[in-house]
Amino acid sequence: METGNTTQEMRVPEGVLSASLSEGAPTLLIKTEDGLRRIFPWIHFINGVYENLKEVERITLHYLSHEVCLEGVRLEPLFERIAKFSVEWIKANDKRLKSRCPQGAPFIEKISVSEKSNIQLPSE
Repeated sequence: METGNTTQEMRVPEGVLSASLSEGAPTLLIKTEDGLRRIFPWIHFINGVYENLKEVERITLHYLSHEVCLEGVRLEPLFERIAKFSVEWIKANDKRLKSRCPQGAPFIEKISVSEKSNIQLPSE
């Protein structure tokens, strides 16, 4: 249950991080494994989907012109923060660093960004 006090939530834990939380962040900065950085304004966000695929979790974010897919572990709380536009940046980390991630914090292993014109929709 949320109490409205975000001071404890906003403390930066030590270790390898995959996300930074910030109330009312105007944009989402995405840092992919290859070092590319992209900014996606929340105003262009359409919707998101969370999937628990047992061995990995996936969040798919749909924007007006792009689709962003995150894969990792412990992503459900991150998805709930995305729903509140409270994520400032996310980045993918090498899976060998997972043990250095703070307990309970999301760990993102893979981020893919696709332009809408290149997205393949499932056929009916």
